[in-house]
Amino acid sequence: MGVNVKLFNEGNMMRLGSYTLLVLFLLANPAIAEDKKSLEEVVADQNFFISSFVESKPSNAKRISSEAEPKIYAGADKIADKHRMEERGFELIGYSDFKAGNVAPELVMPQAQKIHAEVVLVYSERTDKPSASAKIQQLREAKKTGLAPVEAGASYAYFASYWARIAKPSMGVHVKVPEKEDDSEGLQVLVVLDGSAAEKAGLAKDDFLISIGEVQLLNVDDLAKAVNQYAGQSVDFAYVRDRMRQEGKLTLN
Repeated sequence: MGVNVKLFNEGNMMRLGSYTLLVLFLLANPAIAEDKKSLEEVVADQNFFISSFVESKPSNAKRISSEAEPKIYAGADKIADKHRMEERGFELIGYSDFKAGNVAPELVMPQAQKIHAEVVLVYSERTDKPSASAKIQQLREAKKTGLAPVEAGASYAYFASYWARIAKPSMGVHVKVPEKEDDSEGLQVLVVLDGSAAEKAGLAKDDFLISIGEVQLLNVDDLAKAVNQYAGQSVDFAYVRDRMRQEGKLTLN
């Protein structure tokens, strides 16, 4: 199952013209020098993808910094897309979240490049609904002028998630960190990476890892201990699926 996304085509890069004009205007504006404000800070103030950016808490996974131009896609479903990106071996770097008028999605590029994101998923949703009378008026105006109808004052909610690829882990799972009130046995599997040792062993999302070899898995430290202890070996492991205890063989990288 692939992420249902659509790559923004090169033609859309024409919309960056307004952004370029903004930069040229700021360079020529003496007020900026008087305020002693850097060009980068001024551009950030005018670009909501930059000014609204929130960094995600990093995990202990090693991120692979990308120097290539980030790939921008239109996201479809935030939750499904997040899960699929994690399965593909990506980690969330951070996100931008704001409401504004018509904003070109390509304006996400400066922030993506700044944080060395490899992939960016951009979402937009109309937040205001024009009335029927307003639509009729727009059609009338369009008929008079011969131009396509224009909706003034349209408002949208924008969300962008920034992703970096992570080094492939020995086992290839993300597990839920147990909380004190959790009474379930083992560690709940949240994500199984594509092509990982865990996937080859038959593990799936929402399984509960009970043990690897002789190591009982009560917390994430136990999992790290087991992975290090049995690295490069094939070892028996136990897990629970649909309340049924099962066993398998796991070959760790």
